[in-house]
Amino acid sequence: MGLILLKKEKNQSLGIWEISESVNELKALTKGVKLGQIKSQKRKLEILAVRALLEKMCGNVKLDYNKYGAPVLDNNKKITISHSKQLVAINVSEFKSGIDTEIISKRILKIKDKFISTNDNINESQEDLTIAWSTKECIFKWHQKGNINFKDDILIKSINHSTKKIEVSFDKNLFILNFIKINNHILVYVCK
Repeated sequence: MGLILLKKEKNQSLGIWEISESVNELKALTKGVKLGQIKSQKRKLEILAVRALLEKMCGNVKLDYNKYGAPVLDNNKKITISHSKQLVAINVSEFKSGIDTEIISKRILKIKDKFISTNDNINESQEDLTIAWSTKECIFKWHQKGNINFKDDILIKSINHSTKKIEVSFDKNLFILNFIKINNHILVYVCK
């Protein structure tokens, strides 16, 4: 399938790739990607799809990782990456950003008590719980320093399905995040 969304806004570019290619097909789209000792077919596909998507979005840039494991580019732009099942998503921006994509499934109902507090303002449908999880993961990636308690430190004030916006309180700041539903996935992103 390949590139399914490339959305450029004034401060950011959002790209989504749906993986339907084989490892060899993705290798042909990317140059010089070293897979080294990686044995997992799924992981190889994710790495190659990230590189293919990044090339479509930014051309020939070098991707590396900082000491916290967060991705960095050699062109002074900020990057955040997420993958779930067959989707890979990247946000590239002038500003710090976060992104997360998750498949909507019943599994979220089993783990909700680990990340939802009584102060979160959400309904507890599978979709809204998935949005909530992706929102908290997105803030974690934006923060880039770890040491966040999803349940206590990140408060969801509202999820607005008509505007596709989420209001979040974190570290005494208000964040407005965006979300998209793609097939059976939720994608949440923020740039601030």
